[in-house]
Amino acid sequence: MKSLLIICLFASLTCCAQTPTRPPAADRSITPRMVVDTGEQYLSHQVEWGGVIVESRNLRQNSELQVLAYPLDTAARPDLDQPPNGRFIVVSPGYLENVDYAKGRQVTLSGRISALRPGKVGEADYLFPVVDSSEIELWPEQSRGGVTPRFNFGISGGSGGRIRTGVGVGIQF
Repeated sequence: MKSLLIICLFASLTCCAQTPTRPPAADRSITPRMVVDTGEQYLSHQVEWGGVIVESRNLRQNSELQVLAYPLDTAARPDLDQPPNGRFIVVSPGYLENVDYAKGRQVTLSGRISALRPGKVGEADYLFPVVDSSEIELWPEQSRGGVTPRFNFGISGGSGGRIRTGVGVGIQF
């Protein structure tokens, strides 16, 4: 009976565990600003970056996004409460719909740094790291409140000579 309780407890805990949307496949410690500051040292490094789309363009054989980079949180989503750490350009093979990949939307991507490209931000000269993406996550738009709380409720019980029960309530933000 005791082993059945342990198995049920373990099963209930694993059902509540959250899994990340994808395993971290690349280096998060390298930032776009670091790449620009060090020149070509990080070319061909695999990175996982995210941020807010500033501009999207469709070209003949690929699509490009200009992204204002932010650090990623534990779920690999851009953390907009942190200061931005530079801009970069994402090159994605094929067509990305501009309506979906619109200015202000959040993305996270994995890819290889392929170049440094001179460009402009307004009238200012800017050097953009270019990332050839292997995967892009377009995050759902958040509601005005920013955070959607989740509520969980659980009841458990057991017997080992005495009847014991428990109730739990969880709130997740």
